[in-house]
Amino acid sequence: MADLDLPSRLLAGGGPGAPDPRVLRAMALPVIGQFDPEFTSIMDDVMELARRTFLTGNVRCFPVSGLAAAGLEALLNTLIEPGDRLAIEGGPDFVADTGDVARRYGAEVVPFDAPSPKLVVVSGQLNVRELAAAAHAHGAKLVVEATPILGACELRVDDWGIDACVAGVDHAIGAPSGMALVTYSAEVEALMHARQSPPKTSYLDLLQLQAYWSPERLNHHTAPTSLVYGLREALRLVHAEGLHERWARHRRVAFALRAGLAALDLDVGGEPPATTVTLPAGVDAATAGAKLRDHFGVHVRHSAPRTWTIGLLGADARLDAALRVLSAVEAVLSQSGAVSAALGAYGTA
Repeated sequence: MADLDLPSRLLAGGGPGAPDPRVLRAMALPVIGQFDPEFTSIMDDVMELARRTFLTGNVRCFPVSGLAAAGLEALLNTLIEPGDRLAIEGGPDFVADTGDVARRYGAEVVPFDAPSPKLVVVSGQLNVRELAAAAHAHGAKLVVEATPILGACELRVDDWGIDACVAGVDHAIGAPSGMALVTYSAEVEALMHARQSPPKTSYLDLLQLQAYWSPERLNHHTAPTSLVYGLREALRLVHAEGLHERWARHRRVAFALRAGLAALDLDVGGEPPATTVTLPAGVDAATAGAKLRDHFGVHVRHSAPRTWTIGLLGADARLDAALRVLSAVEAVLSQSGAVSAALGAYGTA
C-alpha cells in the first residue's frame, strides 16, 4: 500500500471548503497533552476568537468535537426534555433531520405559530432578527444553525437576539472538518441547569463540555488536538483579514460567480455565498459534475438530477478561482452542446 498521493481539487460546492495552507501547517505541529498549559492556552484563544466571530459576549462559546450536526444535537440534547415543544424553520432536509433528532429526545415538533414552544430552531439566512422577536414573543428561545454563513455573511448573535448558535467550522471559517462552534446565552444555560434529569447523551452534554472548556477543565473527553490547532489558526486568519472585509470578499466572489453563470444562460438561485444552478434539459448533473472534477479539478455539489450547488468559501473565495470555475463549467456544458462559448460575457463580471 503506497503513500497517499491525492489530486488537488478546487472545492466549489458551497461547503465544505479547503483550509488555507497556514491552517494545514498548524495541524502539523507536535501533539501535546490536553491539559498541558500550552494547549489550554490555545483553547482559551479559540474561545475568544470564536466570540469575536459570532459577535457575542456570551461566556459559553467553544467548539464541540464533531460536525455541525453534532453541535446542533448537543444543544437539543442538553435543552430538550420529554414533552417539550419545538418549532423548526428551514429547508425540507433540515426540518426533517432536526425533527427526527428532536423526537428522539422526546420533543413534540409543532408549527412555528403553535402556542408555547420551548425552542425555535432555524437554519441559514432566514430573517433571523424577525424570527428572534417572534420566538421571544411566544416565550421561546431561538437556536440558529449558521454553518452556511458564519464567516461569509453578516451574523450578529447578540444584536439580533439569537439565544444559541451553532456552526460547522469547515465552510467559510476555513478550518478542517471535525468540529462545530456553539455559543449560548446565560438564560439558555439556566434552562440547561434547570433540567429535571441529566441529558440523554453524555458525550454531547453541553454542561459537561462547557466545564471542559472552562478553567474547571473537567476531563470529559480528549479534544482532537490537531483539529484545535487548525481551528485556532483559521479563526486567527478570519480576524487578521477583518470580519467585515471577509464578508465583503465572499459577497463579491458570490456575485461574480452568479453573473458568470447567468451569462451562460443558466438559471441561478439560492442565497450567497452559495448559488443553485439549474442545468439545461438533457444535461445530467452527476455526469457533468464528474467531468468538471476529472478534467478540470473542480468540485461542485450535485444536489438534484439537473441541479448543482456552486460556491467558493474561505481561502478559495477569490475572483481568480471564480473564473476557473466558470471556465470549467463553460467547457463542460459546451462539450454537451448545452451552451456556446461565453467567456467574454462574464470575464469582466
